[in-house]
Amino acid sequence: MKLEWRRRAPAQPWLLLRPGEVWEWLLVSQGRPLRQGQGEPPAGLGARVALIVPGEHCSHFQLSAPPGLKREEWPLLLEDRLLQGDDDVLCARIGRHAGQLRLLVVARDRLSEWRGQCAAWGLAVERCWAEFQLLPDCAAEAAWHWRRGAMSLYKGQAHWLAWPQGLGPPPALAWLPGEVEGIDGDWPDVLAPLDGLPSLFEARRPRQGLRLAKGQARLAIACLALMLAWGGLWSAQQWRQAQLYRAQVQAVTGLQPTPRQAARVLTQLQDEARESQVRLRQLEALQAQVHGWLNDHPGWRLQVVRFDGQRWHLELVGEGAEAPWQEMATAAGVQVQVEDEARRVVFDLGSAA
Repeated sequence: MKLEWRRRAPAQPWLLLRPGEVWEWLLVSQGRPLRQGQGEPPAGLGARVALIVPGEHCSHFQLSAPPGLKREEWPLLLEDRLLQGDDDVLCARIGRHAGQLRLLVVARDRLSEWRGQCAAWGLAVERCWAEFQLLPDCAAEAAWHWRRGAMSLYKGQAHWLAWPQGLGPPPALAWLPGEVEGIDGDWPDVLAPLDGLPSLFEARRPRQGLRLAKGQARLAIACLALMLAWGGLWSAQQWRQAQLYRAQVQAVTGLQPTPRQAARVLTQLQDEARESQVRLRQLEALQAQVHGWLNDHPGWRLQVVRFDGQRWHLELVGEGAEAPWQEMATAAGVQVQVEDEARRVVFDLGSAA
């Protein structure tokens, strides 16, 4: 009996290229920086190449997304948040969890220009990552602050911010926790696991031909048949799920000429529903205050109560001290109008106090 032991080949290093007025590069092996420099990298490094998008040249979004959304439909979620058109940006998914979709957006022209410079140096770019992705993931109660040259990069669990240090401290960041890990320098000393990072694009490598023995060929054909059957079943389920989702959206928004228009109507309905919930909470707070005041002042009672969806009309009868209507309105965050010696009161829930 003969046992053969083979040593696992070490992982191929990565060459990270970050564009700028002066390009910078970093050679990483097994997660640790080895060499760094500026301008064109030296030849013969034997590393895979990754293009790093500077933090100030990319946008990061985390937002709710319906199931079954296709790649070409991702920009629809960002229609009201981007200045460029859909064809002017590259939109890539870098994560999805619990109905939340994480998208990374980069200008196509700038990305093409950077890839052209890499090609001019004879470097085949295999991956493309945002600069923020180089930092390890954060726990819910922690964040990173990377001071790199004239730029500060802040990375929380779900938020990214690139802020020029020349503008002074950034505005108050409610999402930034108390525990912030600081990094200074051109590159982080500790990097995220690079091989597992989602990329904006991946270069396709040509496949080498594979010869199979006769028995192996039969097994491969059987596996292919099973894969095709499973693929057909999965496609049918996806199609039914997509039809169900379209029917649900159509029941809410009505028949719309395009998915873009349906998304607009759905967003408007969601905004109106949120606004209605806010008004109901304000109305409940006002009702509790008025009920408490009437209990303390038995000389007053309500004669007419009416709510039209935005304004709460009250008509009272009684004698004695007037109710603190303005204090009630301020506490609920609304406007109030008092008439007829405090016997007619209108709370406007559609405007802030």
